[in-house]
Amino acid sequence: MHIKKIVVTGTEARDRLIKGANLICDSVKITLGPAGLNGLIEKGLRVSNDGISIAAEIQANDEIEDLGVRVVREASVKANEESGDASTTTLVLVQSILNEAIKFLPKQTSAGMVAGKKSPIQLVREINAEKDEVIEKLKAMATPVESKEKLIDVARVAVEFPELAETIGAMQWELGENGTIIAEESAEPTDKIEKIKGIRIDNGFGTSLTMNNQEKQSLEVEDCKIILANYTLHDLKPLPILSQLLQMGSKKVVIVARAWTEEAVKLCLENHKNGFFIYPINAPYVDQVEIMEDMAATLGGTFFNCEERQLEDMTLSDVGQADKVTAYRYNAVFTGEGKKIPERVIELKKKLEGEQSVFARKALDTRISQLENGFALLSIGATSERERKHKFDKAVDGCNAVKSALQEGTVAGGGLALKEISEGMPDISILKKALTAPYNQIQINAGEKLEIEPWVRDSVKSVRIALDKACSVAGQLATVSVAVAQEWERPHCCNKV
Repeated sequence: MHIKKIVVTGTEARDRLIKGANLICDSVKITLGPAGLNGLIEKGLRVSNDGISIAAEIQANDEIEDLGVRVVREASVKANEESGDASTTTLVLVQSILNEAIKFLPKQTSAGMVAGKKSPIQLVREINAEKDEVIEKLKAMATPVESKEKLIDVARVAVEFPELAETIGAMQWELGENGTIIAEESAEPTDKIEKIKGIRIDNGFGTSLTMNNQEKQSLEVEDCKIILANYTLHDLKPLPILSQLLQMGSKKVVIVARAWTEEAVKLCLENHKNGFFIYPINAPYVDQVEIMEDMAATLGGTFFNCEERQLEDMTLSDVGQADKVTAYRYNAVFTGEGKKIPERVIELKKKLEGEQSVFARKALDTRISQLENGFALLSIGATSERERKHKFDKAVDGCNAVKSALQEGTVAGGGLALKEISEGMPDISILKKALTAPYNQIQINAGEKLEIEPWVRDSVKSVRIALDKACSVAGQLATVSVAVAQEWERPHCCNKV
């Protein structure tokens, strides 16, 4: 099948890409600030003012314009991945920087091409140089977060629910700058947070037939033995260690394995009838081998990698111990504190030193923190699903904001820090006007003069990353001279008889 391509060149390519960029930026920027408005998303009829959620649903009706949408959305997604916040601020800055940048570039008029004031290469260099200066000034303005109350203030900026903000800020203060709060939706009507010394994985029970808490739809087991292996278990014959555990009086065993056949699950359940409770749990989905090594460090015992060890060779010293296991369909929490944690942390920190990927470094940081400090589970409750999802979005923003604030400090919020830096820049600076955009947009959304109180603070990390991503994508789009997109298939129109 021949794939048709659309090719657009010159300033037309740039203009159509920027039109797409403006579409996504205009759609999201109305959510910025305490008076930000909501968007209604078709998927699940969801009302949200979470910028990243709205941006994910935006699509232009033109192939070339949609390229602009996608490039800008990627910048906001990367900002969110690196700082956990600032996706909306990134879009506001992208649009404002683009509007300033194109003033310096050539443009097509009815009389022909009008020369620009700067070459594309010169423009990008100046944007990057000014960005670096602004970031240095942001760092110089930073104030460390030195009390729990100040951290709660940071959460209040991101979360519109006061009690939830206090919960998040207080827990992050207890966990420290690398501590992790994991937010999840709950069927309960109220919020709940619990600090856990252990590990959480992204997979759950091997069969719903083992659930013993019907209200929470979960499996809960206390004081149990743990077997870790990335084998696919067809039956229990490769595990003679089970007989030894039973003889020793251990009657609760959780087995974490790559996969379970129907026959293997059946054998586990048959043992329940005899008072020997074997609980099948699915192994972690992402980074399976690495996470199971983390589990071994946390729970004791040995991880049996199918490429290195035979299950038949397992001895009692290879079996771990958990104070409690709580497993749901898609995740599970293991509580314990093994003696191998310090050794494992040293290994992970060595990997962190050589890792270049920002995403991988963030994942390693989270794992190291989970091993060293434990983590907190924040269950978001509400009386309706719509309210719960809205609170959940806010909770995620709040959790990321407080962690970033502890790591790099804070600056005046509500766009004031960038506005202050802008006022000290020369009039010829490309970023001078653009830096005032977040503050101005917050004022526009408020509909009246909004006094930003001193306690309102933004994390330096989120502002820094938003500016960096915005400058990068704005520089790219402003200097594009050709755009190529696959032509979409459109339904043929027909006349009704």
